[in-house]
Amino acid sequence: MNIEELNKRKAPIVVIDNSLKKYKELPIFQDKVDKANEMLRTVGLPKDINKI
Repeated sequence: MNIEELNKRKAPIVVIDNSLKKYKELPIFQDKVDKANEMLRTVGLPKDINKI
């Protein structure tokens, strides 16, 4: 395939590996998510400087 043929294609050329679907529902960085949620619970969201 040359560049012109690739440019004329309407479908993407990327092939997705279906074996990765098993990771879709797994919490990959659950410790970081828990830490961020705890910080939001204790400290809260930052104040909006545009309302001041």
